[in-house]
Amino acid sequence: MVVYSRNDPLLCITFPSSLKGAASDWFYSLPHPLRNFEEITKTFLTQYASRKEAKKNSHHLLSVKTRQGDSLKSYISFFQSQLAKIPNCSEDVSALSFISRLQISHPLCKLLLKYNVTRMSEVLLRVQPYIQLDEAMKTSFNHTVKHDDVGGKLKSPHEASTHAQD
Repeated sequence: MVVYSRNDPLLCITFPSSLKGAASDWFYSLPHPLRNFEEITKTFLTQYASRKEAKKNSHHLLSVKTRQGDSLKSYISFFQSQLAKIPNCSEDVSALSFISRLQISHPLCKLLLKYNVTRMSEVLLRVQPYIQLDEAMKTSFNHTVKHDDVGGKLKSPHEASTHAQD
């Protein structure tokens, strides 16, 4: 049976040999010696385990996609927030990423492909009428459907009024 214990001098000796490349260079360039393994751990984590978000490149945009039921407005908003995290992303790459992640059955996708839209600025111009249409349809749907007070079932205004009369 092997017994594991915290052998501070042994950990202090073996830790540097586990480092490679930039981490090893960093460790050996520290201005003062570290006295114990707790100090080594704290210094290393301070240097390498920060809460900084990793820099993203244009490949990240391909992970941004719509889900069934998401509004176009929420998708474009989320896409733009992700695009802002990518420095110097070209308009053609961002437009291609945006279009490729739209659901193929979406009318906007069909329009963008039909007119060969290749710049994100043009996508943003063409998306506005579709956002307005989505919001108008959602508002219209919300006005025509009411909740039944008893069962929580969806009712049309006609059904809701006849139910109230019963």
